[in-house]
Amino acid sequence: MEKQNDLPLISIGVSAYNRKDFLRLSLDSLLAQTYPNCEIIVVDDGSSDGTGEMMAAEYPQIRYIYQENAGDAAAKNHAAREAHGEYIVFNDSDDLFLPDTVERLYNALPENPGNACSYGTYQTIDAEGNSLPTKKKVAVYPSGMIVRDLLKHIVVNSCGVLIPRRLFLEAGGFDATLRVSHDYKFFLKIAGTTPFFAIQEPVFLRRRHGNNLSGATYAKLLIVLKVVEGFAAENPDSAEKYRRELHSRYADLHNKLTRQARKENLKKEALEHASAAFRYRPCLKSFFRLLGAKLGL
Repeated sequence: MEKQNDLPLISIGVSAYNRKDFLRLSLDSLLAQTYPNCEIIVVDDGSSDGTGEMMAAEYPQIRYIYQENAGDAAAKNHAAREAHGEYIVFNDSDDLFLPDTVERLYNALPENPGNACSYGTYQTIDAEGNSLPTKKKVAVYPSGMIVRDLLKHIVVNSCGVLIPRRLFLEAGGFDATLRVSHDYKFFLKIAGTTPFFAIQEPVFLRRRHGNNLSGATYAKLLIVLKVVEGFAAENPDSAEKYRRELHSRYADLHNKLTRQARKENLKKEALEHASAAFRYRPCLKSFFRLLGAKLGL
């Protein structure tokens, strides 16, 4: 480890909801971290599967907090409020940290980090922990002021990002009214004034299974679109500066919404999104997609 003197306390916040068996694996990965000054906080978002009993019996050294079910964002915000660390990093109850995740995130910060964040990508695994093909969002993950990059792709996830805890709290934390994409909204919010430093290799294992919050549905994709539209409305200067990136993102999202709406037999919505996609990106492909939506093909 490069920085040996006066290592700051880093808090690891874990949100959990009825995933006791996955949570056990997640906590074991956190307890194995090579960074020597960590605290772990589990916020149980109203589990009914015996999570509390397991924590008391198997992990008495880990701080455990129970809250009535309020959603993933609220649980992570609760963890940040209860934490004592100078930095906080989140993990979901079904994901795993690699042994040196926290160490690498800390070492990725500059010598005088200020409000800087660091982040890394992930390797996808299945329910049994087997590696799955993982497509990179970009060839090289960006560092610095990454608003433009975030408007193109969601390159930063709620897990595997080291954030100054004071910054997280002062910025209001995650939007607890959102079921998904609360992390995307938060990182868009701070990216204009906060530098991010990327690690190119995976720093956590992202588990895919039948109950993932982030699985694609029309309703969830619509939230992503609303987050981007909300950012543009609240930041008119940035919206003008990144007009090209925004229009490209709108076209991509409306195309995805068109496909998903058709899968879910939402014919009216499919036509609306196909029309919007063609408006933002008038090309032959979007024209035929619009025609198909009109004809119900």
